[in-house]
Amino acid sequence: MSGYSPLEYDDGPLVWVDCEMTGLDFLNDRIIEIAVIITNGNLEPVDEGIEYIINTPKEVLDNMGEWCINQHGKSGLTKSCLGSSLSYEQVSLNVLNYIQRWIPEKGAGVLAGSTVHADMRFMMIGMPEVMKHLSYRIVDVSSIKEICKRWYPSVRQQDKQRRTEECAHRALDDIKASIAELKFYREKIFIPVEDKLERATTPEDERQGKTAI
Repeated sequence: MSGYSPLEYDDGPLVWVDCEMTGLDFLNDRIIEIAVIITNGNLEPVDEGIEYIINTPKEVLDNMGEWCINQHGKSGLTKSCLGSSLSYEQVSLNVLNYIQRWIPEKGAGVLAGSTVHADMRFMMIGMPEVMKHLSYRIVDVSSIKEICKRWYPSVRQQDKQRRTEECAHRALDDIKASIAELKFYREKIFIPVEDKLERATTPEDERQGKTAI
């Protein structure tokens, strides 16, 4: 059982989402699997997260592009979609209830993930009530990856070496990989200014109104 209480705005909650879809056309394709992990601002998960596979008709799955047919077939997702008892509406409601349980305040949770703007487009259409509960801001790890590639190429190379396993393209595994990647970037390229300021300011400085700046 989790030791966390529901998160508030000041906890910096991040709602990590990953979806597997029938394709990348958000106007015509659809979500077939979704996973959510909620962390605080320090990237500490409140629990193990949730993952749902949506019942999807065979004719929809048969009309996927070649990449999706091969990948979702190899991962077992296609078969699971055919056998799932959960409708799109049920999954959408379950996801909303889960997020609201951990982050009751509307707008406090920030959507996070890798290339999560793509997931957001699908959710804006297919799960609008979920998106209405979240902030209009997002944390996209792919943005940091691209900046790192341009400004810190040696660190980017370390990240490539760190991620040696083949991507499973299953939602919950992909979220965990995204959180681990952001932790890696935080350790390698983000200077802990707050900690340095706290260490550099003594109690005597505080009494005299001085700061470490």
